[in-house]
Amino acid sequence: MPPRIAYWTSSFEPDVEAVAGEVACLRRMFPGSVVWGVNARRPPRFSWRRGFGFPPRTQLAFRAVTGCLQRLFDLNHLFGGVGDWFHLRAIRRWPAVLTVAVEGETARPDLLAKIDQFVVEWPQAEAALLNLGVPRDRIRFIPPAVDLERFQPAVAPDSKFTVLFASSPDRADWLDARGMPLLLDVAERRADVRFRLVWRPWGDSLPAVRRSIDERGLQNIDLLVGRFANMAAHYHAAHATFLPFNDPRRCKPAPNSLIEGLACGRPGIMTQHVGLATIVAEAGAGICCEGGVEEIIEAIDRLRADWNTASRCARQLAERRFGVNDFITAYTQIYEALA
Repeated sequence: MPPRIAYWTSSFEPDVEAVAGEVACLRRMFPGSVVWGVNARRPPRFSWRRGFGFPPRTQLAFRAVTGCLQRLFDLNHLFGGVGDWFHLRAIRRWPAVLTVAVEGETARPDLLAKIDQFVVEWPQAEAALLNLGVPRDRIRFIPPAVDLERFQPAVAPDSKFTVLFASSPDRADWLDARGMPLLLDVAERRADVRFRLVWRPWGDSLPAVRRSIDERGLQNIDLLVGRFANMAAHYHAAHATFLPFNDPRRCKPAPNSLIEGLACGRPGIMTQHVGLATIVAEAGAGICCEGGVEEIIEAIDRLRADWNTASRCARQLAERRFGVNDFITAYTQIYEALA
């Protein structure tokens, strides 16, 4: 019998949220598992299939309910960060795994002591855990997975060189962290490049972006809003993905759009604040640069000059490092060792 896992997360939209997609992938392989957590951004939900999301004001009820139900499962698996005290405090049954998918504040040492196995999704996160006193043998690097059948390479679009930004924040005060002012500056300088922005239809960031585009009179930006089931089509409509992040605390270090883009043969243009930037750049699957307008423009021109090679390297990297089978195998090994 496969182990029954209690997954703890604040993400419940697998089609548009990277962490929720990872959890959904694992749940398909481990039937009888559940997903629950505290979620401040979405309405409450109580569904075995879609998960049990509790608003913060019901945190005490969440702690009581999960405290009773944990005994029905073999193992707890948290997806989030080392500062997710609202989930860490609720754990009453061991063993427990924590996949560090985001940067942030650190919880109390006694809460982190509940974790038997840490998983990091980008290499630099290991050093941060070591600085917290976590033994190296309790840390493992497992990058997120991408469905290599759903996200397939395609020929380059017959259009201007196009870069895709698909990492929209919910909050307007996070736009700077995601590099939106830098993107607009580059778009203003390079009318010969098209910028394709795929935006999720929630939060308060969209009106601010629209206002900024209108104020600058930018005609080379396409702003597409919605919950798109076929994201592969958006990658195929672009030549590269664009991740101009400048604050890793408000960005996912292993962005879904970067990994899905690689699988589609779309190399990445990214700053050094992207956690996977070094892996991508060393594989020739993209360019990592300083977060300045001139540096980004130079990266665009370099990538455009040898796009076919970078596209081929992007797909090869996705197959080598981000396959679903390797992802499932790695977590299965952890579950079997602990449970």
